[in-house]
Amino acid sequence: MDANTLSRIALLTALLASPSAMANDNIVVLQLGRAFSNEKLDINIADAKFHHMFWRWADSGCQFGLGVRGGTLKIEDEDSARLGGGARIECQWGNWVTWLPGEMVWLDQYQFGTRGHGYKDYGGPFQFTLGIGLGYAITKNWLTGYQYEHMSNAYMYNKNPGLDSHTLHIEYRF
Repeated sequence: MDANTLSRIALLTALLASPSAMANDNIVVLQLGRAFSNEKLDINIADAKFHHMFWRWADSGCQFGLGVRGGTLKIEDEDSARLGGGARIECQWGNWVTWLPGEMVWLDQYQFGTRGHGYKDYGGPFQFTLGIGLGYAITKNWLTGYQYEHMSNAYMYNKNPGLDSHTLHIEYRF
């Protein structure tokens, strides 16, 4: 390796390993949601999430972490487990917090109903979820807010109908 590459690696290592870059926040989330009104079926989600935020951008109020999630996707009278994990970046200004999660989930069931009558096919068991949220920290530990979430398989399968949902977001930080 040349000196230029070594100096870049050293700078990046110093930035990531410096005490001001270390975060140690744990977040437990309950997320309850409904599909947008353009869906013809009654679709609800309920998820519990855990995020460990381990990297902070100095004193900016922004941090990054990884997490896991588990919950259910209910379409009409059929349920599917929804399990996965991914990353979250967030920034806090005063009591206001905004976050961007990006995760991959596995659906226990991805076809619902019967063809021709209330049928929904997500294409396959693996889906990506992306979202954006805005919340208000009621106390140091409790936050409530709203999150828009999009779930899609990113055309890994022949079908990619996607799911857009509104969610109530309640979290506890410790």
